[in-house]
Parts: sequence; C-alpha cells; structure tokens
Amino acid sequence: MDFGPGVEAGEVVVGDLKIAYVCRPASDKTLLFIHGNSGSKAAFYQQFAGFANTEYTLIALDLPGHGGSSNSHHPEQYYNFPALALLVKRFCDALNVKSPVVVGWSLGGHVVLEMAGRGFALAGAMICGTPPITTGMDDFNAAFLPSEAMAVTLNPAPTSAELTTYIQGLYGSLTPVPTQFHQDAARMDGAVRAHIGAHWGTGEQGCDQKTVAAGWHKPLAVVHGDADAFVSKDYLTSITWRSLWRDQIQFLPGVGHAPFLEAPVVFNELLNSFAADVLR
Repeated sequence: MDFGPGVEAGEVVVGDLKIAYVCRPASDKTLLFIHGNSGSKAAFYQQFAGFANTEYTLIALDLPGHGGSSNSHHPEQYYNFPALALLVKRFCDALNVKSPVVVGWSLGGHVVLEMAGRGFALAGAMICGTPPITTGMDDFNAAFLPSEAMAVTLNPAPTSAELTTYIQGLYGSLTPVPTQFHQDAARMDGAVRAHIGAHWGTGEQGCDQKTVAAGWHKPLAVVHGDADAFVSKDYLTSITWRSLWRDQIQFLPGVGHAPFLEAPVVFNELLNSFAADVLR
C-alpha cells in the first residue's frame, strides 16, 4: 500500500522477534496504530495519507505473526494479549516513543485495553471493533455476533473459502477489498488465532477489560461501525465507560468492522479532533 511521502520503513528487534513498522516522523506527538487479526500495518494507509501535513508522528507496526514481522517460535509465550501489550511497550521504548495516542482495531484494540490496564504510559486511546471483555469466556456470546465470519476468528487453519468469508466480514462495506488485505490474511500465522483464544479462555491472565473501561482515567474514544459483522452494538452500549470521549460512542452508520478504511474522511476527522484534545 502507498503510505504517501515522507514515510520510512523500519524494523525493531524485541526479544527473538523482528517487528516491522512504518513511520512518518514529525514531532513528539505520536499516533500509534495497532491492526487487527489477519491484518497488518497496511490497514492504516488512509490515515497516513490523511495526516500527511499534520504535526503528528505516525507509526504503524505489524504484530508478530502478521505482515512483515516474524512468527514466534514460542507461540504460547507471545500470542496472547498480555504478551502483545508488553511487546508494543518494548517497541515504543526502542523507538523512544513516549505517551502516544494509540489507535487499536479489533485485536489491536484488545491489546490497547491491556496496555491501559497495566498502566503503560499512554496519552489516550481510540478503539474500533473492540468490545471490552472479562477474562475467560463469560462475555463472549454477548460481545460478539454469531456469523460465518466470526467462526473463523479463532480458527488456526481456515479453508480458502472460509478465509474469503472472514475477509469480507473484516472489511465490511469496502468494495473491492484490496489485494494486499487478502495477502495479509493468508500470510498470518494461524497459531496466533489458536493461542489467543486458548489463552483468553483460561481466564488466568490478562486485564478485565470491562474494569479497564470503567476505571481508566485517560481519554478513551470508541468509534464503531453500526454494521459491524463481529461486535454487538448493544453490548458496547451496556458497558460502563469512565472517560469516554465526548461522552458517547461514535457510531458510524452503514459502516462495518473497519471504519478507518470504510469511512476514512469521517474517521480521520474524529481522530484529528481526539488527538487535538489529548495531545495539547
């Protein structure tokens, strides 16, 4: 994908993992983007284009097992929310990124909530396609909508047809879905799906994300497509939010699971306003 002028590609070594990223440097005011299951940093190319002439440094990384980052040789160790949250913190430390606004999509949003719950230095956060859930499986059926696409989320080895269905669910109203996003889904290490689900289901580790939402004192923006194929709108509105930006969830009509791609102009306006409020 074309990220526009002034964007640099790089790689950071975290433990035994190589983490690929792109960056458009500008200032110490940083927007950090974390993609979802089966995606990559390429998902945020519209944000790099939309923020090309702003004061913000933009960084998007590939989580391990995705995009240009390496697969983990120890999936049981790295493929879970707490480990991914710590990995992103170490990634930020390596790049000397301090107190960013973090934008998390789907899986990336769960990582953001884990970071917030562990007290990592964030200026604020924006999540989309991410319902805060407790550890274990108690909230799973209420938070997520049953569908053919949803059934692939934790499937380590989907068929080609199942993966196509999943991609259609991921990118909602986006027509056509760029080839890059099909390639990202096919490239993903299937062990990520298997271990994230198994780890969360044990309920033994990880922050209670509903408690994080109810207690985190930093600004938290929630942007949600009301045609999302995965996440229940009713569940989101049932959550207690302590510091919800503008005191309401930003619902985008006719938009699916990836609002930053399906409605990039509206999304970028919201993100720009949120960043201006938070990074003063």
